[in-house]
Amino acid sequence: MNVVIIEDEEFAARRLERMINEIDPDIQIVAKLESVAGSVEWFKNNDVPDLIFMDIHLEDNLSFAIFDSISISCPIVFTTATDELSTRAFKLKKIDFLLKPIVQNELAKVVEKYRDFPCDECPILDAALFADIVRKP
Repeated sequence: MNVVIIEDEEFAARRLERMINEIDPDIQIVAKLESVAGSVEWFKNNDVPDLIFMDIHLEDNLSFAIFDSISISCPIVFTTATDELSTRAFKLKKIDFLLKPIVQNELAKVVEKYRDFPCDECPILDAALFADIVRKP
């Protein structure tokens, strides 16, 4: 399983990587990205991973802005310290989220859920899909 971590806090990214490796050492963290701009560039030049862990609040914008430039066709687990936007994301689009600080057993459940997840069942994630989420309810 190839995983991308999009997180602007270095400590949080390292902690998540360590936790994932404790759950399954065979999972490959193929990239750790910290900004919308860096993420867009990476996705334009690399294969889509099997799973993405994405913080909502990045250093240069909300991570939803990534989808203004690209579409992604793999599962995304949003990670955030506040649950307002992530709860709306989950309710509106059936996308998973984990609240920080991330708890090992919750992370393990998410990893297991997506371990053999068929990507043909994934919605194409683009800006239009997230328009309702970033608007106030």
